[in-house]
Amino acid sequence: MAAVTDFADDPGGELERKARALSVVALIETCTYLLLFYFWQIARSDTGTAIVGSLHGMIWLAFCAMVIMIRPALKGSWGYVVVVIVTGPIGAVMVWYRLRKGVPEELRPAPTTAMPPPAR
Repeated sequence: MAAVTDFADDPGGELERKARALSVVALIETCTYLLLFYFWQIARSDTGTAIVGSLHGMIWLAFCAMVIMIRPALKGSWGYVVVVIVTGPIGAVMVWYRLRKGVPEELRPAPTTAMPPPAR
């Protein structure tokens, strides 16, 4: 029997989709931090800092949640999670660098096969 995919147009599994989304969010987190730093330290704009800071905070929370949720599947340590979260944009780049080529082959689950219909 052939392997069953979760989505017809995506041959990857759930872990690959989660890792791809996390790598995108990691880059967005770093970019929003750089934008926040610009408004905070260079432009010295309280309005820009407040708006971009709010946006960055929401993205950072999403990034933290995604890192914590994908940790067991990637067999990562809690120490790595803490370092990634505490170091902020540097940690986001660390996550992106780790996932840039997708999920390592040894961490991918075995392909599932279609189950035959139950016997009556």
